[in-house]
Amino acid sequence: MSQLCILSVVLVAVGLYGVLLKRNLVKVVLGIELMVIGVAGLVVVVGSGGSSVAEVSQTIGLIAVVGGASVVCLMIVTAVRLYEKYGTLDIREMRRLKG
Repeated sequence: MSQLCILSVVLVAVGLYGVLLKRNLVKVVLGIELMVIGVAGLVVVVGSGGSSVAEVSQTIGLIAVVGGASVVCLMIVTAVRLYEKYGTLDIREMRRLKG
């Protein structure tokens, strides 16, 4: 396994940890972004044929990163709006509040 493949798997694992076990909404969003970058890295590694990286895998990896960044931007805007409404970024506190 190449070093980029190992790094990508570690990024996905750290991102999954952030999504599943963190209560702060900003940390959850950062975990999602780490997973997107890790998956894009895996796409590039899998698409590389030997020593050179194929153009198609580079393009798909770039599209994955740009798409993930735009989704994360929307999630950050949603987190800011939720903070304005509830006054907290804790997911469990938001779940308890009504209205």
